[in-house]
Amino acid sequence: MTTLFVHGADGYEDDQSMVAVLRGRDRVRMPAMPTDMRHAAWAMVVADHLVDDVTAVVGHSFGGSTLLRMAAEGMLGGRRVIALAAPDWGPDGWDVADYALPERVPDDVGARVALHHCLDDTEVPPEHLDLLASRLPGAAVTRHPSGGHQLEGPAIEAVADTLR
Repeated sequence: MTTLFVHGADGYEDDQSMVAVLRGRDRVRMPAMPTDMRHAAWAMVVADHLVDDVTAVVGHSFGGSTLLRMAAEGMLGGRRVIALAAPDWGPDGWDVADYALPERVPDDVGARVALHHCLDDTEVPPEHLDLLASRLPGAAVTRHPSGGHQLEGPAIEAVADTLR
């Protein structure tokens, strides 16, 4: 079993510390994502790495929102999706149509999703967590009291524990 980790925008180096903690619980693969920030470009790289042994996908920030949209579009199969500090790109969030969840999200998607956000995140406001949760009924929602945008300390440890 392997977890695919999708880093945030320009976050390949910054997200290495999170991946190191996750690797303590599971095999983790993290490809370098493209500098082309179109959703289609990122989705293509993710799709290329969705081999049979990948049972869960974890995405941080922009990577998390990419995975959520792919799940809503049926591109991830039945894999678990864990989104860390993911922004909401809908009209009530940062309002960028290319990254937003589709207007209609299938009812069963939320049951495979876990959303994690730290309340002291200064990059992606914690209110984005509530916006995503409202679009993904049934998603497991975890608000960490601290850890910032990079989910440092106990926050990333809690995420890693879910991979066991």
